[in-house]
Amino acid sequence: MTERLKGGQAVVRALAAHGVEVVFGIPGVHTLEIYDALRDSPIRHILARHEQGAGFMADGYARASGRPGVAIVITGPGITNVATPIGEAFSDSVPVLVVSSNVEQQWAGRMLGHLHDLKDQLGVMRAVTKWNAQATTVADVPGLVAEAFRQMATGRPRPTHVEVPLDVLREFGDVAVEPATIPSPPGPAAEEIERAVDRIVAAERIVIYCGGGAVASGAQPAITRLAERLGAPVLTSIMGKGSIAEDHPLALGNLWEPGSPVEEVLRAADLALVFGSKLGAQDTEYQQMPLPSQLIRVDVDPEEIVRNYAPTQAIVADAAQSACALDERLAARGVQKTGWSPAAVADVRQRARAAAWGAEQTPYIDALRAAIPRDGILVNDMTMMSYVACRLYPVYAPRTFFFPAGYGTLGYSLPAAIGAKIARPDAVVVPVVGDGGFQFTMQELATAVQFRLGLPIVIFNDSTYTAVKEAQARAFDRRYIAVDLINPDYVKLAEAYGIPGVRAESPDALAEAIRAAAQRDLPTIIDTPVHFTY
Repeated sequence: MTERLKGGQAVVRALAAHGVEVVFGIPGVHTLEIYDALRDSPIRHILARHEQGAGFMADGYARASGRPGVAIVITGPGITNVATPIGEAFSDSVPVLVVSSNVEQQWAGRMLGHLHDLKDQLGVMRAVTKWNAQATTVADVPGLVAEAFRQMATGRPRPTHVEVPLDVLREFGDVAVEPATIPSPPGPAAEEIERAVDRIVAAERIVIYCGGGAVASGAQPAITRLAERLGAPVLTSIMGKGSIAEDHPLALGNLWEPGSPVEEVLRAADLALVFGSKLGAQDTEYQQMPLPSQLIRVDVDPEEIVRNYAPTQAIVADAAQSACALDERLAARGVQKTGWSPAAVADVRQRARAAAWGAEQTPYIDALRAAIPRDGILVNDMTMMSYVACRLYPVYAPRTFFFPAGYGTLGYSLPAAIGAKIARPDAVVVPVVGDGGFQFTMQELATAVQFRLGLPIVIFNDSTYTAVKEAQARAFDRRYIAVDLINPDYVKLAEAYGIPGVRAESPDALAEAIRAAAQRDLPTIIDTPVHFTY
């Protein structure tokens, strides 16, 4: 059935048809047609203070909910501002749709002095999206939005972009608004599962390694069953934290690093099952991780599955379905392996935690874990305490540990936590950020205040870009430059916004402050002075 709608109305109808409940953005004169249509829509709009913030909010919403986040931005500077968070979402395989405007089609890319001119807007977004396209007529809009959602749900989830020029937003056209037919994730071929089972039966000691694809596919129950059947310790990448509860007797989490006691397990194994991971340079220290020669890799992305470590067998399929299928076939064949005992895994885990980089900060990590409920969400920034958390913060449930792993963007934490809290308002959501990173996106505090989001905002504060200063100390003989910061008084900043602000001088005080802040319906700044040695 067709309707006669303006282009801006068609955008909003198409979003609603795909179940979008929330969008993040900032209105501008080039998107007013969309915003006017939003007034008559059930879709909730969350007003950011910068397009970068809107993009990170959409990312946090997607990671917390498992559904695509949506950001609406203007032409030109809106696009270049949102490109950074969309690059992060691309690197971390997060489904985010950007809807942008552009100048009228006849002027686009000609640089004749029109407001917000950008030489090649689609080209800018091509670098950071899985798919992007321009609507040239009103009738194009619903189909392109549908294709954007189909692309995000097909194969590896990554961002998409739909550009709707001003003339299309303003025009009327006859449109048919229908949601995309979303394909089911691809299951594994039966013969591939049988081949894998034969390899597993022949192996004596098996390890499992999980990446972000295991979390995204909801594989935790199947991974846990499979590990128990095989007596297989489970390691994860940073993105894979939550693919098994890290208090499970077979969990080794993200504890591997060169020289770690975890290497005892890897070197003793004769087969590894890898679910949803590129085995990337950062997680394997540039392929130093000593994985066994027999490697079965499961990934929904056929390009990803052969990167970094060559698989003995590649299964291009959904991680959860593949883990289920393997467990079912092993059960049917009566396979139950001893592998490693829980006591042996516990010994390795304990020694690896004690020897891990940053272990001296364990009291602060323990304070975070003690104060955040089992299903609460920790949203990390690029900051020293978060790097330690990647190793030492135990994660119990999927989609409860966020880290900007790929791009490594400072300022991610606060806006992403806002998106997560919008997605899961009943969850305790705690952003952790350094004093330097906080100032990248601290303006988004206004959004948290405006929408009365009870976020305990933990700022680990040492008035320095700590990671850079440490690198200058190590590699440049302490020749420091451009790393020491003049910060505002963050407690007084909270007062300026009319919200609580406290200073937590110890791990116990931090835990107490988080618990108190989680009970409020406004954000709380928790300024936590820390010291790192260089």
